[in-house]
Amino acid sequence: MLNLNYFTCFVIVLIQLVSSQRFVGDLCTLESSGAPGVCELFKECKQARDDLQKHQLFPQQCGYQKNEPIVCCLKKSKRKPGEISLKKCQEYSRLVYEVNRAPVLIINAPNITKNECGHKIIKLIVGGTNATRKEFPHMAVIGFEPQPGDIKWLCGGTVLSKHYILTAAHCLSHQEHGRARYVRIGVTDLEDTNHRQQLEVEELIPYPEYKSSSHYHDIGLLRLKRSAKLDSFTVPACLYRKHDIEAEKAIATGWGHTTWGGSGSNNLLKVTLDLFDHASCNRSYKNQISRRLKDGIIDDIQVCAGSLDDEKDTCQGDSGGPLQIFHESKDIKCMYDIIGVTSFGKACSGSPGVYVRVSQYIGWIEDIVWPENS
Repeated sequence: MLNLNYFTCFVIVLIQLVSSQRFVGDLCTLESSGAPGVCELFKECKQARDDLQKHQLFPQQCGYQKNEPIVCCLKKSKRKPGEISLKKCQEYSRLVYEVNRAPVLIINAPNITKNECGHKIIKLIVGGTNATRKEFPHMAVIGFEPQPGDIKWLCGGTVLSKHYILTAAHCLSHQEHGRARYVRIGVTDLEDTNHRQQLEVEELIPYPEYKSSSHYHDIGLLRLKRSAKLDSFTVPACLYRKHDIEAEKAIATGWGHTTWGGSGSNNLLKVTLDLFDHASCNRSYKNQISRRLKDGIIDDIQVCAGSLDDEKDTCQGDSGGPLQIFHESKDIKCMYDIIGVTSFGKACSGSPGVYVRVSQYIGWIEDIVWPENS
């Protein structure tokens, strides 16, 4: 339990920092996560009290009311987690259909809609192979710039909207290469300049409970400096909303950057992986229990996928890149559901890779990516 002196010190600090006074009910933004908040009395904000007592994390100050501190408290969303994701999935699926204007000489002629779906409706591939254009239009690659002009494309990501990219928290920055600075989208071949968009990263947003010393909660968001252009070459992905995954296999995609120093491919690679049950995955990592994985594989927040065939080479996924399945819906066509974010381990030689289970974090993602719909 937190002692009285610690709390008294916290109150004094808050009372002194009143230059940017906000009042109860004012809107604020949680600097640690980028999530929307509202100023509340400290005693009425359970999240802030828990952060202080359990984690010794000082709440973000808004001001004070008489002698009582006001803090930035996470804004409670009135919508159900996954609700806005489904709505956006439906909206983004329309990007697959390009609308071409009718010939100008034909009066009142309707526009022509062309299906630009790049999905390959064939048996899932069983080894790494090149992806084709528009097959995974949500793919992003993340660049670091240790020296001016020397951009290193080292992590993967997923386009979620005009402004946000989903990736692993460990891909937001690196001790040697610095912070993530660029995102490239709209291409399958990294050298292809057609339809390519290269955008600067404005903000890094790790999940609040992520720690670089741990393998847990390895998920984060990149906010882009300017809006991405969405079209049939750049289509945001859908987010999988359920805990139980209704599939036996999933697809991993990336340019082959499986380690910080590893060389990759210029062309996007895809591979089909088997989904492992929790017990099997835990057995694979039983000899690797350490400070970074002290509780083993946690089913609520992690999912495992790999190859059951020891002879297959399935190491093509990028750190931070997506693990995905086809979206199954009558109303939504040609879309993928992201079920995981590549976290650690190599999904090859019979050993599964470990992915962050996206469904567990969907409320946090939605509150940041689509706050205007709260």
